[in-house]
Amino acid sequence: MRRHGRVLLALGLAFTLIAGACGSDDAEEAAPAATTAAAPAVTAAPATAPPVTTAPPEAAPVEVATVGEHLGDGSLGTVEVGPGEAIQIRSLNAISGDVAFLGIPNENGIRMAVEDYGQIGGHDVDLGAGMDDLCSADGGQAAAQTIVADQDVLGVIGTSCSGAATAASPLISEAGMVMISGSNTSPALTSDLAGTAGKNYNPGYYRTAHNDLYQGAAAANFALDVLGVTTAAAIHDGDPYTEGLATAFADAFAAGGGTVTGFTAVNKGDSDMVPVLTEVAAGSPEMLFFPIFQPEGDFIVQQASTVSGLENTVMMAADGLLNSNFLAVAETQGMFFSGPDVRYGSNYNQSTGETAADVLGDYKAEFGESPAAPFWAHSYDATTLLLDAIAAASYEDGGALIVDRAGVREYLNGVTGYSGLIGTMSCDAFGDCSSSKITVIQNIDIADYDASTANVVYEYAPLGATQVGDVAAPPTTVPLEGAVIRVGVEAETDGLNPTVNRFAVSAYQMARAVYDPLVYRTDDPCGCVYVPGLAESWTSNDDFTVWDFKIRENVKFHDGTMLTGEAVEYAVNQQLKDQLISLSLRPVFVPQGAVELLDDMTVRFNLKRSHSTFPGLLVGQLGYVPSLEYMKATIADQSLNQAPVGTGPFRFASREQDFMTRFERNEDWWQGEVIPAAIEVYIYTDTVTAADAMAVGDLDIMSTSNTDAILALRDLEFSGDVVIYEEDAGEEAFGMLNTAKVPFNDIRARRALALAAPLDNWMEFIGQGVLRPAETWFPPESPYHNPDVKQEHDVPDQATPLVAEYCAEFPENCTDGRINMEFQYSGPSVLQDRAYDILVDGWSDHFNITKDMLLQDDHITQVALGQYDWVTWRQMGIEDPSIDITWLNCEAVGFLSLNWPRLCDPARDELMYQAMASADQDEKVALWQQVAEMVNEDYAYIMFAHTMWSHAYSPEITGMGDYMLPDGSTPARNASGYTDYYSMLDKAE
Repeated sequence: MRRHGRVLLALGLAFTLIAGACGSDDAEEAAPAATTAAAPAVTAAPATAPPVTTAPPEAAPVEVATVGEHLGDGSLGTVEVGPGEAIQIRSLNAISGDVAFLGIPNENGIRMAVEDYGQIGGHDVDLGAGMDDLCSADGGQAAAQTIVADQDVLGVIGTSCSGAATAASPLISEAGMVMISGSNTSPALTSDLAGTAGKNYNPGYYRTAHNDLYQGAAAANFALDVLGVTTAAAIHDGDPYTEGLATAFADAFAAGGGTVTGFTAVNKGDSDMVPVLTEVAAGSPEMLFFPIFQPEGDFIVQQASTVSGLENTVMMAADGLLNSNFLAVAETQGMFFSGPDVRYGSNYNQSTGETAADVLGDYKAEFGESPAAPFWAHSYDATTLLLDAIAAASYEDGGALIVDRAGVREYLNGVTGYSGLIGTMSCDAFGDCSSSKITVIQNIDIADYDASTANVVYEYAPLGATQVGDVAAPPTTVPLEGAVIRVGVEAETDGLNPTVNRFAVSAYQMARAVYDPLVYRTDDPCGCVYVPGLAESWTSNDDFTVWDFKIRENVKFHDGTMLTGEAVEYAVNQQLKDQLISLSLRPVFVPQGAVELLDDMTVRFNLKRSHSTFPGLLVGQLGYVPSLEYMKATIADQSLNQAPVGTGPFRFASREQDFMTRFERNEDWWQGEVIPAAIEVYIYTDTVTAADAMAVGDLDIMSTSNTDAILALRDLEFSGDVVIYEEDAGEEAFGMLNTAKVPFNDIRARRALALAAPLDNWMEFIGQGVLRPAETWFPPESPYHNPDVKQEHDVPDQATPLVAEYCAEFPENCTDGRINMEFQYSGPSVLQDRAYDILVDGWSDHFNITKDMLLQDDHITQVALGQYDWVTWRQMGIEDPSIDITWLNCEAVGFLSLNWPRLCDPARDELMYQAMASADQDEKVALWQQVAEMVNEDYAYIMFAHTMWSHAYSPEITGMGDYMLPDGSTPARNASGYTDYYSMLDKAE
């Protein structure tokens, strides 16, 4: 296996989520997102992606059977692999010539799969030299003759091109071998999908690529239903792939009511396409479908605009041209392409345990580029299927490994529910093993292949996989009765199980659909009034160290089981056991016996210290209760962490990480009727792009703290396209200094940084008139705001003597009379880059600054480990400050610290704990105002602004204020990036 070094990355994500913090007040861009973009002919809409399998298990060592237990009856012969010898398989792809772009990614995927798979029964697997099918029948035949001459070869991964397979497959079949292709798609190689074998079908042939009868239907339906064209022509080049797909398109287009105005061919090697294009133009087609290869495809698209009658004809090709070379041709801008659905999310290959994302990352690292064509993952999966088949057909005999050729076919004939990088596969009687799912993309940027191939505008899934069916521009009004509400969030989460995953803003946005909390927070201005949720009542002892919660009866989980006190007890204990989640809970609960089950429906919490507003902790993650059966099942199967089971208004339906998670209406919700049919949550790491999606109707709801995005949303509100709710009273934007590390372990360096901080410029160019400057945590209207705290900034002259004094004492920490420091932030991020430039410009006379931009996960990890000097951050300022003690107290300092600056002040802790214990609001306010003074004097934080959150809704999302909590009170809404879906349950059409 090649993959190493993922522990810290995962740890970084965990801290991002547990902290509820991020390294900027800009939307993080650490993970790729399937965002949508407007295109000239079709507005790309977030298409519903197929359900995926997540959290791959570790691949088990590949063992072989003993004699008598293997598959196969010996009817096709056996291959003996002697001690120390390697198992022989071969790859056969187009790796030279005009279509090498197609075969080389396949070849790379095959070799990666062999390396990841490892040995079979102690024997290496040898691919030999890659064979070249030349994308032709002659090339396929010649290579196959060479392969079958070696009787030790067990199987072949290939070919790239269907034309090569028609000549290679008979030879491979006759030799008793198998051939599995990652990119052949001609129906002639398998069947007509109605039980009739194709004219080129041979036993022992399989493929992980789709059957082009599906692709032809997808292209035709897209043309008819989305583009609205009624006439079309098709061009092929006589190849079994191109002619088969063009025929499938023409047949489906005619069956759907369209008129095929022309069906013709070019010759391979032709460069003058004007004659055939003139023939096509005579029929005045609204669309031309040409599923051929390069270079002929280049000539068609370049010459079409010169032919009278084709100036406005829509151009569409297929996966043979869906490669980086062709999409870079200027005339392909705006073209449409059909092909396999390559939105793999966190699909994993069950034989190697590797996710699609990991394999793709390794591909880029190993080969220095992204795959140039779409079938690399299909080839990876084809390889592991073959290797699994060989293992199943193998047995040991006298120190040798014996492989039964018939057993290899027997295994492949029986493949069902196989988890691969491309999704779940099952092989039919004619060797079709892949999904029927086809997508259409539009080339929106000839300079950005990845952006265009991610720009899915249509998907087709005839066998029942989740599909959109019609992704044309959404209607101007959406009936909310039974509607699907599309929500955009700024980041992905590692999972949706509150007992093991770390919840930040985006995680809560998803979790709030599927979980009800034990306790609700009302809209009372103090932010400290809590009312019953899944807990119908609670009491405490006199000093607030023991709390008893009565759990609501007759509440059903989505799996049909009932809510009990045992489920609550189990959920909290699981969080306390979790190494990372428990870091935030240790200051609250006693080390042993933190939660007790008093009876079936009563749970007791035993606290380490008095906590007068403890119920507030049960509003969020700690108060989310999954099904007891589900929680137990996740211990054995961690992939279930992606498929939560709660009591909330929506049930989990499907999830593709880094793209979309879907929740569907819970018909048995304990609080009553749920009006929308579903909630779909899409990941937009760039919230300016999300605002664009709001503008074209691709999203119904989004929340952002990005000032650029907020300004864009305000423009949309002015034009009446969105409704906005804004608030800046629950979170702060600031920078932090590591007080445990040089140079900021010295308060002189910290104070000098604060004095020289150019916060006025920061407010002008980052705040952009959206943000309010902050001298301290809590905005002026908060009862905890301390008006006497005044942060020093923009006085660099006062920093000069401090820097001189420090450098005189510690010259090793300075260069040219300036203090050396590192500026770390997460990116890539336009706003963070802008902030870096502004701050460095103000500090450059006193500090030598090294830039360290990291992806969000790495950034958070480094902060938690104390490997930073200065970072930008977003956190604190919550309505009930007792909850923020988690990030400030001495107990949070350690190898892994939630007290990010690592500043321990026992006197400050005493004040905070005293405030937490007090039920007297005036006393609490006075104590927190003292804490604010101490924080200001420590210079461990430099305040920027009160974070503004903008919550945008489509005008069709009505009834935002209609929902009431079970006790009749009004819930808190639109706070610190959180949209409460309960507020959307009472809808007017």
